[in-house]
Amino acid sequence: MFITLGILIISIAIALIELPKLKKGGAKLAGLFLFLLVIGAVLNITISLNVSMISPLDPIIYIFQPISDFLMENLLNKK
Repeated sequence: MFITLGILIISIAIALIELPKLKKGGAKLAGLFLFLLVIGAVLNITISLNVSMISPLDPIIYIFQPISDFLMENLLNKK
């Protein structure tokens, strides 16, 4: 619980320090910064709470494994 609170406090502090500088660069830049900061904070909180998450590699393997199997089968059996 204290780790989660610490992550939130640090994230808010980073936002308060960096946002005034980023607003000079435009609203899109500040919005992107906040979006990435929130994603990073959420991922850090889930890791600190030992929540099971899927690997980003799992969907990629699920999509490309049949293609790989098909290509290997056809390339190896060519005579």
